[in-house]
Amino acid sequence: MNRICTRILVCLALAAAATLLSGLPFASAQEEAIVLDMGGPSDQRPAVAFDHGLHMGLFECLDCHHQIEDGVNVLDEDDLTPGNPDVRCLACHAAADADIDLQKAYHRQCMGCHIDTRKTGEPSGPELCGSCHIPGL
Repeated sequence: MNRICTRILVCLALAAAATLLSGLPFASAQEEAIVLDMGGPSDQRPAVAFDHGLHMGLFECLDCHHQIEDGVNVLDEDDLTPGNPDVRCLACHAAADADIDLQKAYHRQCMGCHIDTRKTGEPSGPELCGSCHIPGL
């Protein structure tokens, strides 16, 4: 079985075990599914459904969430709390003076990771526009 599938299975098993043993519902820092919306017309490229739960099982939070200063991610992981608008991509990348606009930030972060993961020979996420931007969201 490849490493990604193994990681997914281990994470799911650990989450299920923790939930069963604690008697509490499984909690995460964010909803399992998030709709990434540019906020503009969606005629050509509609919003994207992002499976946050899947990604949380495969990666560390700071692999995606960042606050870059002098080339270093200085974001405090404790700031990654539900509802904190300061850690959302659009908090920095939607500003008129952003170094990288929101669309480029999403594409670099998401597709860049998918491409890098594919190059390692492991299963990866979509890389083509129509695979993420699905009408009807």
